[in-house]
Amino acid sequence: MWSVCLLALVSGTALLAGFLTPVASSLAVFGGMGIMFSWLPTANWNVFNFNPLSLAAIIVAVASGLLGPGAFSLDARLFGLRKVIIPRSPAAPKP
Repeated sequence: MWSVCLLALVSGTALLAGFLTPVASSLAVFGGMGIMFSWLPTANWNVFNFNPLSLAAIIVAVASGLLGPGAFSLDARLFGLRKVIIPRSPAAPKP
């Protein structure tokens, strides 16, 4: 029970701060899947004891991992912003 709480606390804090977002979201997904499929022991007072709530937490963690940390995060501060350049299509009409 303590390991589940610690995993949720660490991954939630890292996601809020934007620190190592892909790693933190992966931890949140694995913790949510563990709770959802009862791989990990849960307490009676657990908010995620109901399976649809665990599924919603998993979906949010996956979306956070795929979207990335954002401009105002520790990842952006430590590793720099990434600029996405979309090349023009060769068949696009020229203005």
